[in-house]
Amino acid sequence: MFFGRRESEQLNGKFSSMPCVSLKDMLRKRVMDDMIKAVQPASKWKLLVVDSRAAKLLNSVVKTHEILEQNVTVIEEMALKRQPFPNYEAIYFVSPTVKSVDRIIADFAQEKPIYAAAHIFFTASLDDTLFDRIKKSGVIKNIKTLKEMNIDFVASEQQIFTLDHPLSLLNLYKPSSQSELSDVIKGISKRILSVLITLEDYPHIRYFDPTGTNDGICARLAVQLQKDLDDHKAIDDTFPAQTDYKRPVFIIVDRTIDMMAPFLHEFTYQAMVHDLIQARGEKGGDSSASVSGQNVDENDPIWILIRHWHFAEAVDYIRNAFQKFISENKAAAQALGGDSNSQGLDSLKQMKDTLSSLPQFQAMKSKFSVHINICQECKSLFERRRLDLVAGVQQDLATGETSEGKAVKNAMLDLIPVLDNKNTTPYDKLRALIIYVIAMDGIQDMERKRLLETAKIQNEESQALTNLAFFNVQLSAGQPKTRVQKQFDRYTYWGSHKVERKKRKKKADDAMPYDLSRYVPLLKRVCEDQIMNSLPKELFPWIKEPSNEELGIVSSAPKMFRFTANGLVAPDPNHPYSLRTTRASWVGQRVQKSKGKPMDGEKEEMDLRRNGPRVYMFALGGLTYSETRSAYELTRDEQREVFFGSTFIYSPSQFIDLLKHVHEGESAKQTCAGLFGLVTQTEEQPVEDKKEKVEKKGLFQKKK
Repeated sequence: MFFGRRESEQLNGKFSSMPCVSLKDMLRKRVMDDMIKAVQPASKWKLLVVDSRAAKLLNSVVKTHEILEQNVTVIEEMALKRQPFPNYEAIYFVSPTVKSVDRIIADFAQEKPIYAAAHIFFTASLDDTLFDRIKKSGVIKNIKTLKEMNIDFVASEQQIFTLDHPLSLLNLYKPSSQSELSDVIKGISKRILSVLITLEDYPHIRYFDPTGTNDGICARLAVQLQKDLDDHKAIDDTFPAQTDYKRPVFIIVDRTIDMMAPFLHEFTYQAMVHDLIQARGEKGGDSSASVSGQNVDENDPIWILIRHWHFAEAVDYIRNAFQKFISENKAAAQALGGDSNSQGLDSLKQMKDTLSSLPQFQAMKSKFSVHINICQECKSLFERRRLDLVAGVQQDLATGETSEGKAVKNAMLDLIPVLDNKNTTPYDKLRALIIYVIAMDGIQDMERKRLLETAKIQNEESQALTNLAFFNVQLSAGQPKTRVQKQFDRYTYWGSHKVERKKRKKKADDAMPYDLSRYVPLLKRVCEDQIMNSLPKELFPWIKEPSNEELGIVSSAPKMFRFTANGLVAPDPNHPYSLRTTRASWVGQRVQKSKGKPMDGEKEEMDLRRNGPRVYMFALGGLTYSETRSAYELTRDEQREVFFGSTFIYSPSQFIDLLKHVHEGESAKQTCAGLFGLVTQTEEQPVEDKKEKVEKKGLFQKKK
């Protein structure tokens, strides 16, 4: 059996289209309406010039042909040599950096400027120094538009955003100086500000403070973000937009809150693809993926539908859709030799072979072939690497219980077969060992050495384990417990799953999780508690604590009639109120809706913000794909608007590759830049030297 004993027959808990604001749609609207369509030169035609960061932002929300259709003749990369178009006006969409500003100035410093005029749109707010630089230059007379867009973030999914800052993990946990850390925090805050300006939100801010000292990176970011919000509000009297909704809540955490999640094998479709297939050479940090040269991204409806489903359920969907197609097409059924009833994962190869023999069905081929290839490859890797064995041990260690619900008694005996298995890769062994050390709250140094030898893990890889110390992970046994472990058991790994265990006792067997997918990310637990107004302020203090009224909480529930078997009954005068002493005002208003897909004829048109404040969860130091999925689960289950954001979204291999170099400090940035396709300062200059060779490559020009 592929994924354990609890495969369900039905596709439960899917993420159907939910009435939640789409970050991608809002960002797209800003780009198209406020920039591309807003520039209407007399000559009709215009061109677009972008720097590398703006290009990535643009590509995340708009297709190239959509831009070209708005009378844009060419999209140019700012860093490359560009052909002059002296009769056309240029839209510059660039980051507010010295380099980008100087290049704009240089374009118009020539005797004959290369463009007729400039419409400049900065991704974020422009520094006063750079603004003065523009004013004092000769370019000012050529500028027709100068606007700060405040959209300096990547909307990777509908409810997920990233700041596209993968190396921030190094800056945050091993800064070269306190001034460098301050600069990184300020930069992150400015980009978060872009998100909140785009959504017109002025939230209440709280942050993770595990030590109770209010001086960690979460506290520093919270203070800086509050300052930036207040400063923006002071200069923009239209911010935030006036609404009847309660002010949102913005929670800041960092990677140390949950060090299990980056190392666990996750078997939902999206996470599995990024973990197994794109484990090496992956540049992303967004929701897209590529297999054998074929891309799946936000434009692929099947990917959007099933990416957060468990892999076994995703395969079921693809198989059922394929069989439906076969049953409705006689020619395709004949090509199968009349056998269209093969079941489950074993039919993947047959589907793949059938697609190859049906060239006449091109539309269907393009729709399904990439997903069949993905499923086939994931299944093969799962079996070859014995991930059933690896993930089973990981889940037991992470949750503190076996798949039968019994306490883990001898984790060492379970771990050894994984470390000693010849089919298990070194990275999989390292991940299992790291999870073991975290679960045990540290182990003896000699024991750690023996386990590394058993696993045959090289020194370079084992450095990732050593560097966990930078993330407050206890490596050695016998160290004193942290404040979180002592006082807030709910937000510890095994303590959290005691809560989950109690919940599951109330559910039917078919609602039980998959054996290899039992771990619930702690970020989801934190967000759940915020939604229920039970998040402890001792562990998550506020920058400016709101009143109960501001959060939509009343001190007691109103008198309520009750429905009984005998009809409507008046409230008991002796017990007129709810037993809860603090109750959210939206609780009584909440409309109960079935989880998963809406019922026939039912439309998801509910305004979720009527149910309670919008909740943001921002993680310094990165998110995992299992954590991003939690945003959709919370929206579906709690009927609330939830957005997750981070500095970057890492696959497990990316996180480990960064982790191995954290101790190196500044030199680690040079070493790790290539993992994410980044150009370092020392590498940037040669790009200009090669510009003649790469000129126009990858660009799109439209003929008039």
